[in-house]
Amino acid sequence: MTAAALVLCCASCGDKTNKDSSKAADKKKNITSSAVEESSAEDAQTTSGEDSGEPALTAVDGQFIMQAYDMLQSSQYVLRLTYTDPEGFDTDIYRVVDGDDYYEVQTNEIGESGCISVNGEAYDFDNVCGIYRRRTQGKPETLIETVVEERLPATDTNVDPNEAADLEVEEYTYTGGTYITVMDFYFDKVTGVPVRYTTRYMVEQENGDEGMTETRTVKELMYGAGGELTATDGESHELDRTVFDTSFISKLADFDGMSPEQKLGYCQAIFVTANVTADELTEAGFDEEKLKKISYEELTSLVYTYGYDL
Repeated sequence: MTAAALVLCCASCGDKTNKDSSKAADKKKNITSSAVEESSAEDAQTTSGEDSGEPALTAVDGQFIMQAYDMLQSSQYVLRLTYTDPEGFDTDIYRVVDGDDYYEVQTNEIGESGCISVNGEAYDFDNVCGIYRRRTQGKPETLIETVVEERLPATDTNVDPNEAADLEVEEYTYTGGTYITVMDFYFDKVTGVPVRYTTRYMVEQENGDEGMTETRTVKELMYGAGGELTATDGESHELDRTVFDTSFISKLADFDGMSPEQKLGYCQAIFVTANVTADELTEAGFDEEKLKKISYEELTSLVYTYGYDL
């Protein structure tokens, strides 16, 4: 798991200052979760428990993270949260899960993107670029699920005692070859519901490096089964299935179905609309030949990184 892969899961600008501050959009596809790569098993993960010969505590031993994990394993749930990148750029995430069906939309100052799966038909979509593609990935997950399923070790290196006075805090750390990722989860002391969680990425042996910190603030979490959901305040709500309507997909362009020449023409038109300049494309390493082979991720990344005047 690399810091780049973690930083992004879910995009922009006119002058250079705005463009630097909006690079969060380049990470938009992974903002709801982070995946540990298969090679992570080969990396050392050390804790004080392992050093002392005692069994090391992991996320599966955490009372509050496991309670949150169980909520997110419900057959139906609704989650709203706000992701704040290291530069303060916010993205609102809304997700509805009903068994194998799911819908997620990520909204920021640029526009909307997301994914939807209904009756086995799954798509990624981007309303900013006006495109969609068939989705091959599975159901989106939160960082809570990733940390538990990867059994990351419990630590206590970055917990703010002032925060711990009002909230329950659990911390888990991933240690790679040259980088450390520290994840602090804050829970309501009474309900145990997650309030927010932060992810701090640090590169070892970098003088003066204090790392980058992302924050995810939970706005709403409802979970249940049979169409009846329980909110964190104890109130019951009916699952909103109106989001599971894929008719809007037909109004978008099938990006993977385009020929190389069609991709080139489509990209050029999008770049004019989004105010992505030729110099910026050159800086990013894209000429006409490369644009003919551009991927869905590359196109959306270019538009969200360099496009639009906020």
